[in-house]
Amino acid sequence: MGKINTIIINTYFGAGDIFFIQSIANRFVKQGYKVLWPVMNIYAPLAKHFPNVTMVDKHLVNIDYTRNDVYEFNGCRVIPLRFSDSICKVPYTDCMKSKYILMGQEWETWKDDCIIERDWENEKKLYNEVLGLQDGEKYNLISDMFQTGGTRSILITPPDNGLKDVYMRFIEGYTIIDWLTVMQQAETIHAVSSACIYLFELFPPKAIVNLYIRRPNEQNHDNYSYLLTKDKYILHP
Repeated sequence: MGKINTIIINTYFGAGDIFFIQSIANRFVKQGYKVLWPVMNIYAPLAKHFPNVTMVDKHLVNIDYTRNDVYEFNGCRVIPLRFSDSICKVPYTDCMKSKYILMGQEWETWKDDCIIERDWENEKKLYNEVLGLQDGEKYNLISDMFQTGGTRSILITPPDNGLKDVYMRFIEGYTIIDWLTVMQQAETIHAVSSACIYLFELFPPKAIVNLYIRRPNEQNHDNYSYLLTKDKYILHP
């Protein structure tokens, strides 16, 4: 049997998952492995932000995505992180931390080796040209969409403070990470608990984040509240 030099990460959906387990991927890189990460096509544009891994459309990698064990495939080792909660036999509320438990790592270290390369030119274009924001302008940022492709949303009523309301949305040519300047400069933030929470943690905005539950999918904040830096959020029931 030949030497294994490539790790394939089997967790192809959820931008939040992609952000949360970057440290796991980069620790494999530190050990001398190449990391191949198949993702859903909608997430493939995120590849530009992760210089240490090869992120590609999952249809280009012919592995068995339903297997929930570690196995070897064409000289690669496949790591089934998408099944970590069932493998580790933990409740679903621990689904995120279980990814680190499976790897024998402390989940609290998830930020330590997370490397995200920002596209500063795209961030500026989105801020100034697409959204028409002026440097130093005060505005409310509303993020009301969740689930893959933003297929669901909740009603978030913007604050009555006289400021412009900027709604996060999918814009061709821009990724969720390209919204970081908009996030960090917002005067107030009102967001459903989507993948944005991982970016709020990695790149803290100046505003306190008002965080809302993904209803009807969830009824409380238990699935992720343990990940949050508590003084940065107001958790709405």
